[in-house]
Amino acid sequence: MAHYDVYTVELDGIAPQRLLDAGQLAVAAVGAAGAMGMSADGPPVTRASPSEISVALLCREGHVILHAVATEGICLIDLAGRPGVQLDRGLEVIGRRLGLTLP
Repeated sequence: MAHYDVYTVELDGIAPQRLLDAGQLAVAAVGAAGAMGMSADGPPVTRASPSEISVALLCREGHVILHAVATEGICLIDLAGRPGVQLDRGLEVIGRRLGLTLP
């Protein structure tokens, strides 16, 4: 039976320009996966509309998913990984990329 740790958080107060660049959000997802100790199964998948961007990075040990709404300055982050994966390190990387200082 598989067991995963999951962490989902919504961050707000993000500068809209940081949420409008799908490439930079993809870089944040890749950086987060690396910080957590996960290996990507392929490149990040991005989908965008005029004000929203979604990025998904599937990894052998879990995933990194971002849903950003630039007009509201919010980003939903979903991190999942096998036991031993350091989800908090992934969140730190994403927070830095988004210009936030997380507690």
